[in-house]
Order: sequence, then C-alpha cells, then structure tokens
Amino acid sequence: MVLAGITLYNPELDRLEENIASIQNQVDRIICVDNGSKNIVEIETFLKKNFPDIYLQKNETNRGIAAALNQIFIYGKEKGFDWVLTLDQDSVCPENLMKEYRKYWHLEGVGVLSPRIIDRNFEKNIETDTEYDEIDKCITSASLTSVETWEKVDGFWEYLFIDYVDHDFCAKCVEYGIKILRINRVTLLHELGRGVHKRLLGRQLTVLNHSPMRKYYIVRNRLIYMQVHRAVIDIKEERKKYIYFYVKTLLFEDQKWEKFKAMMKGRRDGKIYIKNN
Repeated sequence: MVLAGITLYNPELDRLEENIASIQNQVDRIICVDNGSKNIVEIETFLKKNFPDIYLQKNETNRGIAAALNQIFIYGKEKGFDWVLTLDQDSVCPENLMKEYRKYWHLEGVGVLSPRIIDRNFEKNIETDTEYDEIDKCITSASLTSVETWEKVDGFWEYLFIDYVDHDFCAKCVEYGIKILRINRVTLLHELGRGVHKRLLGRQLTVLNHSPMRKYYIVRNRLIYMQVHRAVIDIKEERKKYIYFYVKTLLFEDQKWEKFKAMMKGRRDGKIYIKNN
C-alpha cells in the first residue's frame, strides 16, 4: 500500500487543492502534516469540505521539514503502509507517477524512486534515452520511499530542520547500499527559490534569493553534511559550491549584509557542531 504525505506551512489553498487532486486517485491514503501554519483554521475547513478522508496532523509550532517527514513515515508504519510518497505543498504530480513507479519498486536493492525535475524558473530538463538511472541524491518532493528504507537509515535528521534534509537522507541510503532510481518517464515541475541566472567570469550561476534564515541553514547544514558524509560525496565539488554560494549571495542578491551575517552565524554553528561531535 502507498501513503502520500504532504508537508504544510502556510500553504496557498488553491495550489494545495491542485496538489491533492493530482495524487488522490494514485495512492491509497493521504496525510497532511502542518508545521504551525498561520492559516490552520482555513486549512482545516478546506480539507473537511473538499477532502474529508485526508488525515491532518497539526504541530503547534514549525518543527521543520525533517520532523514533519518523520511524522508521515511514523503514521505510515503504524497503519501498515509499505511505501510513502512525499510531497511539498505546491507539488503537482503527473498522472502517470505511480503507474511508472510501480514498474520499478520491485527491483533488487531499490529504496527510493524519484522523478525527473524541471525547474519552473529555467525549464531545465534532463535529456536521456534510458527508462531509469541510478543516482546518488534526489529531492523529497514526489519521491517514493519504502518504509523499510526509512527505518534502516534512521529516518530524516531533525537537527537539520530544513536544508540538506534530503541530501543527508540520500547520503545515508548510499552508505547503506540502498539504490535511488530516477524514473525518466516521470517529470515534476519544481521551483528552487526565486531563481535567476547571472554570469560571472564567463560562468553561468544560478542565484536563488533565499531569505537570511535559509542562508543560515544552508551554510550550517552544508558544512555538517560535508563532514558527516565525506566518504560518499564529492568533497571537492561540495566545497566549490560552498564558495560560490557566498560569492553569488554577496554579488547578486539584495539584503547582502543581513544574509552575510546569517551565513557567518551558520558557518560558526556548523563548525561548533563538527567540533563537538
């Protein structure tokens, strides 16, 4: 059986309705976990009126994406589900999602299935002739993960709160020898921040314009991710991305000083965590 889990934080209800409508006939049940949304009353009213069979689990405060994902999987395990489809609140799934996933979930060693991603900002598309490819990381949105895999890798790391939660989970899968497959006949439109393209010394850079708070978590968690999973990731490439992250923020984004302070705090806290662990 397949459970779909949607994480909520101040969602736009029109987009949430589109999200649910796209997946409700493809799975056996849906759970929404709300992380302290300001519009929780509207969310409850909306779900009761339009989707009364959906279970809503409410957190009084924002516990972070990792905690919400773990709550989804705990519910799935308790109710006897074998697989969990994780969705962002604005993800709109293609109608062939589960039909395609079911072709591959039986393959030996497979623990995660993911779609091809097209960024809404740039219409990026992966050109490939293969039915699927084994990859080392994927986003959680529209990914199908076995409950057994979630248990084996000890779930999502709640300390990370938001950024690098998916990277950390995937790295643990790699460390355990669990296969992550990208199913190339499934496409998901996804937006990474308010991204724009910029050029620096002939090189094209993608600037995502995250908030200062997100800058903090991205820097802190990237440092921790690089340390914890150094045996299975490309450290040289990650360090390069880390440096470019500072460069892009300081050259091309607004709120430079606020973001720089947040990033330096993230750097300090990341190094403190590494030192103490």
